[in-house]
Order: sequence, then C-alpha cells, then structure tokens
Amino acid sequence: MMSEDPLVSVIIPVYGVERYIGKCLDTLINQTYRNLEILVINDGTKDKSADIAKSYAAKDKRIKVFDFENGGVSFARNRGLDLSNGEYISFIDGDDWIAPTMYMDLVGIMLKDNPDMIKFSVDEFDVENNKINKIHFDKEEIITEDLVNRYFDGVLYIMPCNGFYKRALAVQVRYPEGLTYEDNYTAGMYLALSHKVMTISQVYYFYRVNLSGASKSISKKPLDKCLVIKMLIDDLKQKRVNVDKFLWKFSIEIYHFIRGINNLYRVYAIQRSMYNYVMSNLDLRRKFVLRYLIYKNGVKIK
Repeated sequence: MMSEDPLVSVIIPVYGVERYIGKCLDTLINQTYRNLEILVINDGTKDKSADIAKSYAAKDKRIKVFDFENGGVSFARNRGLDLSNGEYISFIDGDDWIAPTMYMDLVGIMLKDNPDMIKFSVDEFDVENNKINKIHFDKEEIITEDLVNRYFDGVLYIMPCNGFYKRALAVQVRYPEGLTYEDNYTAGMYLALSHKVMTISQVYYFYRVNLSGASKSISKKPLDKCLVIKMLIDDLKQKRVNVDKFLWKFSIEIYHFIRGINNLYRVYAIQRSMYNYVMSNLDLRRKFVLRYLIYKNGVKIK
C-alpha cells in the first residue's frame, strides 16, 4: 500500500441487477487499494439486488447501502455524491466489474500527475451474443487545452464509469434527474470544468450489456437527448465556453428526433424560431431532408 491513502468513494446505483451485483462487489472488496467507501444506492429495485448488497455490507464495513424510492440512475448518482466523503469519486454500474488494481493505479496517477479527471479504456461484454467490444484509448495523453471539444472524440469521453474524478470536480456536476441520456450533459460539464485531463490505454472497466440494469434498462426517450444537450449549451454559455459545435450537435439531434418519428411518438408542431435555429446549423442535404420530413409528417411550423 502506498504511504498516502486518500479515501475513494465508489457510487453504485442498483436496480434490477441481482444476477450481477455479487460479482461487482467482489471486484470492489478485493481491490488492492483498500481505503474505499462503497456506496450502494438502492434505486427502489424490485428484485433482491439490495438484499444481496446488504449481505455484503454485513461482512465489510466499507460497504454502505442506502434505500430510496425509484428515481432513476441520475437521482441515484446524485444521492451518492451527496453521501460521499472521498477525495476521489468513481461511478460503477451494479452489473459491471473492474480490474483488481484499478484504484491503486488511478490513485497513484492522481498523486503523481494531479489531473482533475482520468479517463481509461473499457471492454464491453455482449454476453447474449458472445461478443467483446474493445473501446480503447490509443495512448496515454495529458490534455490541458481545448478540453471541452474532446466531447466530440467518441464514447470514452461521454461515459461516466470510465472516469476517475477529483472530488472538487465531481461535486460541481449534477446528473439531470428525470431525463435519460444524462451522460450527454455531464460529460460536457466535466470537460468544461477541468483544467487537466489524462487518458490512459489500460483497460480497467468491464461493461456488461444488460438491458435490465439501472443505467441500461430505462426506455430511452428520444427527446431527452435534445433536452440534455440544450441544458449543456445553456450552462456552457454561462461559463463563457464557445458552444458552436454544441449548437451543431443540438440541431443534429433535433433533426434525428423528427426523422425518427414512428408509432411511439409524433411531432405535431415546431416553433418557427426553433426551426430556423436548427436549419441554420444543418448542412444542405439535411436541410432538404428536414423540409421533406416536416411536409411528409404534417408538422406545423408556428
């Protein structure tokens, strides 16, 4: 064990993961780094996930289980932040697992290089189809400039669980409750508020494709992605961040929302100011397609 042992708070939202929470907690209690605070946030699960976590807590005092009514993964992560005491923050989904030296290695990097956030590689396990998707950084990199635009460099910058955060950074960012696609907001805020980010190619996180888990089961609401990106744009503007690329992304998401009209939802009308705003950020091909879709689906411009 290293001479300095700062406390690491691990926040685990739990919902519908009774088949997997044991493996998740096993990889935490067997970490080579011992000074952990493991906060299991029971998000009103209807299965035995919370009971299993409580049986682990009875054997390891580092594990604490907190029961709440169902509020969604953003609610659970925010409650975990409120309850945490660690100098560093880590988010783990209850159906995933981590490498045994993850926290030993990451705390060592924090103490040596002092980044605000470390992002690392992920292996995604699609158990049903027996596939492994390797989502890896190519190299180790220390980034201090143009951080917010790393948002557009792929999913590794969007996922929260492949990040290791200084507390001073993590507590400034709240997950948008009641909305899906929450990480599309938080990723941008983490980057905007950071002065130094480190990426490493080492795989520490193993992500299970499980449609019943807390962060993966909720039916995605197509409009939510537009809403969280609009929230991000508004908050970035307050911090005087250039949002030109985010305006483009917002317009693209509105375009896909209208393009995706199906028997689950329908767009009846769009404000003229919003229509003009979106059109101003689309390329020529998408402008033609959007005009056609609005005409085809009888969407009124008011």
